[in-house]
Amino acid sequence: MKKILGIVVLSLLLGGNTYAGWFDKDKIKVTKCYNISIYNSYKENLKAIENQKKNGREFILTKWEWELNLKEKIAYRTTILNGKLNIAQFKIKISTDEYIIASDSTGDTQFDLKNEVVIIPPEYGLPSEIVQCKFG
Repeated sequence: MKKILGIVVLSLLLGGNTYAGWFDKDKIKVTKCYNISIYNSYKENLKAIENQKKNGREFILTKWEWELNLKEKIAYRTTILNGKLNIAQFKIKISTDEYIIASDSTGDTQFDLKNEVVIIPPEYGLPSEIVQCKFG
């Protein structure tokens, strides 16, 4: 009787929408990113953004996050620059258990799933950057 009750309770818990996405390996969210050549942690990055706001600095990037949809082979990048939201769409060219490469006209963005880093392509004559993020 206890086994049947346990199975019923477990099936109700896992069958509900409350747990939707918990076991979904088709989507990866990349958040809390910071440039490791400039900052030692995400908190340090946030403090720098706050200082930039206080000093009235322009071109403040307050959000840079990704959602990788492996099923649709599309990567979405969300940025907020100077208070303006921008969502860009990239094509996922290659995906393995350890790496994902998303591409657009500016180049390839590489996601190292094992080390939780993103390698951004060179832009505007600047070298490529390595960004530490939280992958979830």
